[in-house]
Amino acid sequence: MVNFLQLRLSLLLTGVFFLLGMQATWAKDANSFGNSQILVQSPTPTSEIIAIAGVKATPTQNGVEVILETPLGEQLQITNRSTGNNFIADIPNAQLRLPNGNAFNFRSEKPNAGIIEITVINIDTNTVRVTVVGETSLPTVELFDDNTGLVFGINSSATAMQPPQQSETPPVEEIPETQTPQKEPAAQQDDAIELVVTGEQDGYRVPDANTGSRLDIPLLETPASIGVITEEFIEDKAPRRVEDLAPYISGVTAGNVGQGGLFTDFQIRGFSTGSQVYVNGLRDNYRSLIRDFANIERLEILKGFSSLLYGTGSPGGVVNYITKKPQATPSYKFSADIGSFNFYRSEVDLTGPLTDDKNVLYRLILAFQDSDYFVDNVEDNRIFVAPSVTLSTGEGGSLTIEGEYYRQDKDFNTGAKFFNGEFFYDRSYTDPRNSQIYNHYRIAAYLDQPISKDWSLNLSGQYFNTQREANPIFVALGFEGDTLTRFYRTIFDDYNQYNLRGEIRGNFNIGETEHKLLAGVEYNKYSSRFNGVNAGFFGSIDVANPTFDVPIPTGLTNSTVDFSDSNWGVYIQDFIKLGQFRLLAGLRYGGFEYISGGVPAQDDNYISPSIGLVYSLTDSASIYASFSQSTEPQFGLLSDGGFPEARKATQYEVGTKVNLLNDRVSITAALFQLEQTNIAETDPSNPDFSILVGDIRSRGFELDVTGKVTENFSLIAAYTYLDSEVTKSVVPGQEGNRPINTPEHSVGLYGKYDFTGGSLRGLSLGTGLVYVGEREGDNENSFELPGYVRVDLGAAYKVNNLTFRLGIENLFDIRYASGSNNSANISQGSPFAVTGSVSVQF
Repeated sequence: MVNFLQLRLSLLLTGVFFLLGMQATWAKDANSFGNSQILVQSPTPTSEIIAIAGVKATPTQNGVEVILETPLGEQLQITNRSTGNNFIADIPNAQLRLPNGNAFNFRSEKPNAGIIEITVINIDTNTVRVTVVGETSLPTVELFDDNTGLVFGINSSATAMQPPQQSETPPVEEIPETQTPQKEPAAQQDDAIELVVTGEQDGYRVPDANTGSRLDIPLLETPASIGVITEEFIEDKAPRRVEDLAPYISGVTAGNVGQGGLFTDFQIRGFSTGSQVYVNGLRDNYRSLIRDFANIERLEILKGFSSLLYGTGSPGGVVNYITKKPQATPSYKFSADIGSFNFYRSEVDLTGPLTDDKNVLYRLILAFQDSDYFVDNVEDNRIFVAPSVTLSTGEGGSLTIEGEYYRQDKDFNTGAKFFNGEFFYDRSYTDPRNSQIYNHYRIAAYLDQPISKDWSLNLSGQYFNTQREANPIFVALGFEGDTLTRFYRTIFDDYNQYNLRGEIRGNFNIGETEHKLLAGVEYNKYSSRFNGVNAGFFGSIDVANPTFDVPIPTGLTNSTVDFSDSNWGVYIQDFIKLGQFRLLAGLRYGGFEYISGGVPAQDDNYISPSIGLVYSLTDSASIYASFSQSTEPQFGLLSDGGFPEARKATQYEVGTKVNLLNDRVSITAALFQLEQTNIAETDPSNPDFSILVGDIRSRGFELDVTGKVTENFSLIAAYTYLDSEVTKSVVPGQEGNRPINTPEHSVGLYGKYDFTGGSLRGLSLGTGLVYVGEREGDNENSFELPGYVRVDLGAAYKVNNLTFRLGIENLFDIRYASGSNNSANISQGSPFAVTGSVSVQF
């Protein structure tokens, strides 16, 4: 059971932090400012952050006026400089922030003759930068204010030769990341000023996510529960392991870290995701390595698998990594980390345009890591290189090509043990002669091309190759008295994967209904060749006092096994709006084929429907209900010579979504029932064959709260109640059991307070609390993983272009298990660890 004294101390610490943050914010919000009419040349100094809620560009007789919309324009202070043909103005104590609390950037390309570009961006948490780029000479810029905000009057030497434009571009609205506002027609000239919002969404909340529908649909109108870990939260938490983020999305916990710690297994709604992980919507590598965070912009998790969009997979859900893309605004970031367990890491992130017209953009990300682990005889060393380029294809289209090279040198960690009622957390069962090296190569391309005003073509493709060279020494799955048997093998693996997808997306109306249509075709193929020495058993080790002085066996025989797995699908999906109702429905027809060694091909076809209905109660609240089915292939041979049919899963879900505080905070609550049938496992009485063992049902309640509670206080909170049960089994004693790694209750909570005024301006303090209840350590329910409470702390200080960070993981240094395969293979959670970092960004 959990140490409840520790739990009370943890909750008290978290509560005090939250109250202090809220009290400071309430005190700040109690102050108000008058709306004086002092000109900008005589500013009123302020240490408070002034929100600029919009940017408006208006043509004038002499050029262009850019208005930064704020009622406190007279309080803004400007420092400016020039470099070549660039006029640069920095505005401290200000932020570009929409009324709903989301940050944005502004860009206007070629707004007038003689001006190449005007940009307005947040360069850090309390400074706005305005940049005007002249074509042949330095532009002339005048500053003044009026009742709408701060005004930049921009003139160029070529302006006088141009006829004036009389139209006015509307204020910048919140625009999805992949979308640009439509151009308004000018009264005397065809081309109006182009506005492009390029910034990331601010804070821990995002208004939309692509994983659930692949359409530009707000989360409020999506009939599914989708959790998003934003880039800002990743930076604040600075996790060393992907599974450290799992508790902050309801319904998600870390499973067992498989292959000796070389891939991460999420548990979503009680089901393991296994190899079903995606990058930008394409299937990622087949359980071959842990993805590095260096080029990850955010993590999206769809709870409840969508066979409609993703084909075959685990019914729990979809884990989708979204990578960082090239940007038009130049940025150069360098960082270095140092921490416990000899952890050293450095990163470089460079992006910007390669051409003057910004039709070609680039990004280059590098990461180097040299680290021990909290388990003896285990290292985690990495080299990561990720170049990418985005090409403008005209008519608002773009082609992005990204590559990756990733070398991971991490020793095989055999995990903790449970023996005679005792957990052995702190002992290492990893032989120092272990080694595993992965070399991973990936290239992907994404084309997004409008073909008319309302229709677009989207093509995606990916190829990766992963090579593994390993000499793992495994621990056998069972105990013999007080000892564990071990076995050794040499492995040379070569993995190859191809992914292709084409989609047509369109908008149209039928009567009073508005439609967003998606139709696509997809093909995925994975193949591998396992070439290695067959396992040889040798040398038992003592559970309580392991030693590693037994010679490695020789004279073992070689074996080679070829494996391939391919699947395809065609699908159609329609999002329909009628009044306050939203309907998202679709159908997929697909198939898969599996070949391994001398076993004949296994193949099957399937149909997967999905339907969800949303009712918008208000502009900020909705309720929804959904139904979906999914298919998951399973492999093996039945004793009668046949093959097990694919697992089938059905999910029912109802929920509600609410945005509060001017859409700064989002709340999602969901009730679900998910049942998977026709599950096959290895026959315990005849390991050469599989048997159909039964069904699993999972149902529960989930609650997520994310966003900015105040201007200074950000929060992410998740609670899960999960009732998971084996409802049918042919294995004696398993019916009625709770599946492995599924806690009944779990909580993830993290709050951050940003100081934006006074002597502490630039400082951020954060604290996190994770509670995971008791879990079964195996499917036989023969032992239980204890529940635990973990407290983490974080701090950051930003001054000019520098950011200093300090993170403390597991403040109370508790020992806990993050997941389990069985009593001889349990994943340990990290003990107390400290990490410090410094970064500089230009």
